[in-house]
Amino acid sequence: MRPGRALSTPSFFIDIDGVLYGGSAPVSKGPGVLAYLRSRGFPFLLVTNTSRMSASDIQEKLADLGYQVSADEILPVSLAAVEYLTHKFDAARCFLIGDDSLAGLLEENGHTVSRKEEPADAVVIGQSFWADFGEIDIAQRLALQGTEVIALHRDATWPDGDVIRIGLGPIVAAIESVIDGAVTVIGKPQRAFFDAALSRTGFARADTVMIGDSIASDIDGAINAGLRSLLVRTGNSAKESVPAGCDDALDSIADLPHWCNTQFPE
Repeated sequence: MRPGRALSTPSFFIDIDGVLYGGSAPVSKGPGVLAYLRSRGFPFLLVTNTSRMSASDIQEKLADLGYQVSADEILPVSLAAVEYLTHKFDAARCFLIGDDSLAGLLEENGHTVSRKEEPADAVVIGQSFWADFGEIDIAQRLALQGTEVIALHRDATWPDGDVIRIGLGPIVAAIESVIDGAVTVIGKPQRAFFDAALSRTGFARADTVMIGDSIASDIDGAINAGLRSLLVRTGNSAKESVPAGCDDALDSIADLPHWCNTQFPE
């Protein structure tokens, strides 16, 4: 670990896609890591920019891969976006670029969803394999009329097994290039996302370690939010060097127990 104040009892924010699993397979020996953290009394919250699944959906997928975790231990960016909309608008009229799972989550929490060009309180941009130019065109026209544009994240890419898929970053950049103002981004690396996670858990900022595979979203975001950070060399960062300010790097999440035993011997 880089020089600095020693942690007392650590808490962990753990990214999911590219860290706990890749595509349809768990990281080797990954499921045992969460059991290890429980055995040591080290609390954790799984945090993800994935916008295509709810916490329950993610919990079910992780269970199928051998991970024992509850939905309450998962904070997806989709839920953070819903909380933002509820706080700001109570019941928002949303023009949505995103899949049906995000639409369902919005509607379950009192918001209305449209995919047509009509008056809206917010344009909400989530991950979708089927986003097209027409939807982006409607989004920018609504933005030019003063509608707030809310993107669940602005990651350029995301790992899907051995495939790197395009993220929301290019869509956000396209809209920002034609509107007078910035898009509101909810997920990592935004400090507000980490603040919301700290508030939800009660973790101490100075004792919380963010574990992730994305330097831009996970590591830089954690550093800017005043957290410690561990880069794992799976997913997005397999060939990346350790950035300045990052505490340490692991080849895989499976190496976390050894790291903890070294840093926090029993």
